Amino acid sequence: MSTDTLCVIPARYASTRLPAKPLCEIAGKPMIVWVYERAVKSGAFDSVVVATDHKEIVAAVEKFGGNALMTSPDHPRGTDRVFEVVNKIRCKFVVNLQGDEPTVPAAILKEFSTEVKKIDDNSLLTIASHATIEDRVNPNVVKVVLNQYHKALYFSRSPIPYDRDNTGAKMLKHKGIYGFSSESLKKFCSFPQGELEKAESLEQLRALEYGMEIRCMIQDFESVGIDTPEDLELFRRLVATGNYEH
Repeated sequence: MSTDTLCVIPARYASTRLPAKPLCEIAGKPMIVWVYERAVKSGAFDSVVVATDHKEIVAAVEKFGGNALMTSPDHPRGTDRVFEVVNKIRCKFVVNLQGDEPTVPAAILKEFSTEVKKIDDNSLLTIASHATIEDRVNPNVVKVVLNQYHKALYFSRSPIPYDRDNTGAKMLKHKGIYGFSSESLKKFCSFPQGELEKAESLEQLRALEYGMEIRCMIQDFESVGIDTPEDLELFRRLVATGNYEH
């Protein structure tokens, strides 16, 4: 099997803050199905597949007519799970869409799919948005500093850049969508964990430590990342009140 642009949605069963997160139900559908359907209906990808370590997630996706693959339970990161899928489904480009982000706008996915085709085999693509005041001091919000060509210089959980003289320096936050060529993904996954990656617990730093480039699209959009029971209830309210556009 082969395709041009493949979207892989990693979905790990275990979650510390929200047990069995991909299977949490919203209006009769598991969360992972909401993400899958958003990716498919966007029309941005030639093929979409959920990559998981649990049979119940495969069954849930297939129940709603989706595609899912079982992958090893031993992968330390979602990117490694994506790479296992790419070894089974050949593609030119692959987009790693987080399995707990059901509200990424379809227009963003379409533009991302177009831009990923412009990267080379030593690069990857991601997204940054302007950070709010609350984002700046929240270590769960990852900040990124870019050069003049929108290429990442560094990612951190700390507020960067540090605006010492209050010059009004803009701060950007990272959105967890990644795009690779099949070869750049292979290269990335061949590297061992770097020291900066371990220190910040941010796998994108591995690419920078080993000399790969990370190009960032700057797009301001709000999306609900579901990490806690409170996040889940927020999304349920969005759906129940009709404020979720599928």
